[in-house]
Amino acid sequence: MNSIKSFEKFTALFILLILLAFLSTNFAFQMRELSESEIEKMFSELKRLQGLPYVWGGTSSFGLDCSGLVIYLLRILGHNQFVYQNSLVFDVTADNLYKYNTKPIADLKSLKKGDLIFFDMNEDTVYDHVVIFEKFDRYGNIWVWDAAEVSDGIQQNKVDRRPLSLLKARKYALGRIVVLSK
Repeated sequence: MNSIKSFEKFTALFILLILLAFLSTNFAFQMRELSESEIEKMFSELKRLQGLPYVWGGTSSFGLDCSGLVIYLLRILGHNQFVYQNSLVFDVTADNLYKYNTKPIADLKSLKKGDLIFFDMNEDTVYDHVVIFEKFDRYGNIWVWDAAEVSDGIQQNKVDRRPLSLLKARKYALGRIVVLSK
């Protein structure tokens, strides 16, 4: 009788351990950085999109907003799902791109082509604007791509490449895009 109870306890413990192992790994997504060829393809597409109208919430070739631009480019590369908390979704905000789909970068000097710069425009701890870093020019200016209605006080209303100004006047964060490993 004792051996049956011991076996039942062992079996229950074993099942519990298997269940815990499954639950703890079920939501751990394998992520990777974009390859150099993917980043180059992304910038080729950006040149093609230059001048496309800004549309708040836009994620298609009819019009894009800032996070929609990043999502659109990643979809062209074949990355159609994004991490949001413990789930996979088809669309995310700039804030959730930063929180779940980038690897934090410590400082501006560490930026690489294709990295993202996020801005808290309302100073409410939510990153509500994102730009795509292209390069530092020989004068130290930061060149970015974005889709914005107004950028740095200038009416833009389109996807465009521009120098980034007033960076130090805003709360910002830096991130390197990570995507699901296939």
